[in-house]
Amino acid sequence: MQPEQGNEVYHTPIMVDEVKRYLLTNRSGTYIDATVGGGGYAAAILPDLNADARYIGIDRDPDAVQFCTDRFSHTMDRFSVYRGELAKIDEVLAGAGVGAVDGILMDLGVSSYQIDTAGRGFSYLEDGPLDMRMDGGAAVSAADIVNGYSERELADCLYRFGEERKSRRIARRIVEKRHESPITTTAALAAAVKGAVPPAQHIKTFARVWQALRFAVNDELGQLRMGLERSYPLLKPQGRLVVLSYESLMDRLVKRFLRGDEPTFEKEVEPVPGSGWRFTVLTRKVVRPGEEEIRNNPRARSARLRAGIREM
Repeated sequence: MQPEQGNEVYHTPIMVDEVKRYLLTNRSGTYIDATVGGGGYAAAILPDLNADARYIGIDRDPDAVQFCTDRFSHTMDRFSVYRGELAKIDEVLAGAGVGAVDGILMDLGVSSYQIDTAGRGFSYLEDGPLDMRMDGGAAVSAADIVNGYSERELADCLYRFGEERKSRRIARRIVEKRHESPITTTAALAAAVKGAVPPAQHIKTFARVWQALRFAVNDELGQLRMGLERSYPLLKPQGRLVVLSYESLMDRLVKRFLRGDEPTFEKEVEPVPGSGWRFTVLTRKVVRPGEEEIRNNPRARSARLRAGIREM
């Protein structure tokens, strides 16, 4: 199911003014939107660029690529979109004949369209297949993990990728329920999780469980790490990197990368100097959306923006 065309239907971009302020330095430059989604940032940024500028969008979700191809068909002289993984950003750009760029934007996580499409399985609020694959061709779905992992593997997944302290109890309950019948829908998984925690904790627990499974299915943290490392050589000296994240694990990884350390997300891992990337950090403190934006778009609440300039 494809979303309808429209300015804000697919996904509402967050902190647009802040993104433009940190990202744009050359109105005739080349900019990469490494997780283009529905093109919300592209629509906001293209009017600020000259006719000789170039804006390239990349996304692993074929729905997003098709949506942007249709939406921006009238601006393909300046905007082009490619299907590809964040971890392979260098390969995608090489195939597009793109060299050094002025700026790279990464808007991480899932789009509103993905969340609101029940058939994708990204939301615990709507019943649908337990899928969660950003790329429909990926081999492993959330249902495969929920029904195939051992109890210990499930608990480790929930703890590592969801920071869920009751991971062992939840994993035990899931295994008990799948012995009765396979857990193949979001409603069935939610019912299993409900049996492991008090009612007052349901919503926050659902969010952590869904995050853990989504990260595991799509290797989102591995994708981010590789994407960051491979983005650095693509930036011109003084080129800008701007990253929006919505989960603490991703934000921690981005923060360490911009500080010149190995991009890891584990709290217990001491920072280790990275392999040659050096940034002037523009966001000494993480940037968050204002109260008015959160009122207008509650999903903006968890957004965090960090930015840096590649040093010479």
